Amino acid sequence: MPRQENENRVSLHRTLVNRWIEAFNGHNVQAIVSLYADNAELYDSGMKHPRRGRAEIEQWFTTRFRTMPSITYTPASQLFTETQAAVTWTVRGRGPRLLGQSWLVRPFQVDGVSIFALEDGRIQRQRGYYDHLATLEQILPPLKWLLPPRL
Repeated sequence: MPRQENENRVSLHRTLVNRWIEAFNGHNVQAIVSLYADNAELYDSGMKHPRRGRAEIEQWFTTRFRTMPSITYTPASQLFTETQAAVTWTVRGRGPRLLGQSWLVRPFQVDGVSIFALEDGRIQRQRGYYDHLATLEQILPPLKWLLPPRL
């Protein structure tokens, strides 16, 4: 691939990923969903199964923002190629209401990485990796006493 074409593609990917971050932090579900291909797949280590297609992805983000209205995503570094992007990040927020009680809402913060497979100006596949157990322990402190210590 010619150098200029590669640089243009990387620039487009950078714009796409930064639009995703802006939409996430604005809790703009429609803007996020518009960045995915029709048959895209979204998966992170906190999910039981991948979300496939825009309808499932839309439902995922709608629920996420409704249950965690303070969640924000702060990128630390970004790496781009002509087909992929990797973003290291910190996510912060307050967990969902437990048993419907607002006084049980706990803050959390966790670092992770998202890998985006990009094609034709859309997100084809996104994978997120983070310590899901550490997040749960922050939201549900008694888990620290119930689970064996991690080494």
